Amino acid sequence: MPQQGELTIKTEFGILEVKPGEICVIQRGIKFQVNVSNTELHRGYVAEIFDGHFELPERGPIGANGLANSRDFLTPVAAYEDIDYPNNDFTLFHKYQGGLFTVQLDHSPFDVVGWFGNYAPYKYDLANFCTMNSVSFDHPVCVKNS
Repeated sequence: MPQQGELTIKTEFGILEVKPGEICVIQRGIKFQVNVSNTELHRGYVAEIFDGHFELPERGPIGANGLANSRDFLTPVAAYEDIDYPNNDFTLFHKYQGGLFTVQLDHSPFDVVGWFGNYAPYKYDLANFCTMNSVSFDHPVCVKNS
């Protein structure tokens, strides 16, 4: 979640441009690369889930019009990168059971032509989140007139 500066996140599924005020979720096992521009300062937050997967909660009694609508979660448009590294110049880092491992590649790992399914990275603009009472500004105060 960038707080300052924009991120360009390249994945096997395509590219996501993530701006301050948006969050990006990349599920386990997806290859990605985060790029920042050299012209601006960048600051933000990274969170990692160690057990299970990140899932949106059910909306319950709020119904279909509350909190976050599924149409506001944006997945990347498929992008293809055809780059060869003849001297195995591309280093891919893997995290597995708390350890970091590397492998040298002779091609880009982002050379996927397309994808199908719902296991994909996505971004969400937090301005689209619909709070359902006054907790977004202040808690209501009960004043008793006497």
